[in-house]
Amino acid sequence: MTLDLIEINPTKNYKEENFPVASWLLSKKVRSQVLTFYKFARAADDIADSPKLSPQEKIKRLNMFEKAIESNKSKISKVETLKKICFQNKIKVDHALNLLKAFKQDATKKRYKNWNELINYCRYSAVPVGRFVIDLHKEDKISYKYSDPLCIALQILNHIQDCKEDYKKINRVYLPESFLNKYEVKLSQLNKDYIDKNLRLAIDEILLHTEKLIKQADKFKKIMKNKKLSNETTFILEIAKKLHKLLKEKDPLGKKVVLNKLDYIKCFAKSFL
Repeated sequence: MTLDLIEINPTKNYKEENFPVASWLLSKKVRSQVLTFYKFARAADDIADSPKLSPQEKIKRLNMFEKAIESNKSKISKVETLKKICFQNKIKVDHALNLLKAFKQDATKKRYKNWNELINYCRYSAVPVGRFVIDLHKEDKISYKYSDPLCIALQILNHIQDCKEDYKKINRVYLPESFLNKYEVKLSQLNKDYIDKNLRLAIDEILLHTEKLIKQADKFKKIMKNKKLSNETTFILEIAKKLHKLLKEKDPLGKKVVLNKLDYIKCFAKSFL
C-alpha cells in the first residue's frame, strides 16, 4: 500500500460541513491554505470514522500520517502540502499532530464518562483548527481565548446533531454518560425517530454547558486584529448561537437539525455589525 492509498474515499467536502470552512470573507490566499488544513483533517477523520476499518487498521493508518508529519522519509501528498504552508508561515505542525491524537482516540474510544472528559477530547479534535487559522493570520495568542471555546462549542453542537447517526453507524456516543445516567437514559433510545423526555432533559443540560462556551467566546470576539478574520469568526459565532437555539427547540433524532438559507443570511449580516 503506497502512503497516499492509506486514505479512504472522502465522506464529504468542505461545502457540506455544518459550519463555513474558509468562506470568501477570508482572503483568497488564506482560503486556499485553510482548505489544505481541512483536506488533511478530513482525510484523517474519515479513517477514524470508517465503519469498514478495524481499530487496529485505523491506528496503523493514522500513525502513518503522524510519521509523515514528523519525518521527511514518509510522504503523503496532503501532509506535504500542509507542511509547506506551516513552514512558509512559521506555524508549528503541532496543530496537525494534536488533531491526530483526537482521531486515534476516536478509533478506540466509544464513550465519554463526563463533561471534563469530553472537553479534553475537544481540546484535540476542535481547538487545533481555530488555532491554525489564528496563527495563519499572525494574530496574538490571546486570540485563542476566543477560538478555543468557540471551536469546542461547535464540536459539541455537532455531536448533538449527529448523536443518532454516530451511535447507529459506528457505536460512538459523545454525550457524556454522567448526563445520560442522571436522567436514566438508555443508549437504545438514540435509535428512535423521536426524542424521549428524559433524553431531551439530558441534551438540554449539555446545551446549557455549551451555551457557557458560546458566551465565553462572545466576550472575546473583539480582540481579533485582522478585519477579515474577525468577520469570519463572528459569522461562525452567530451560526453557533443559532444552531444552539435550534437544537433546544427541535428533535435531533427525528431529523438532523440544521440552519436554512435564511438563517445563514441573518448570521452573515450580523458578522458586520
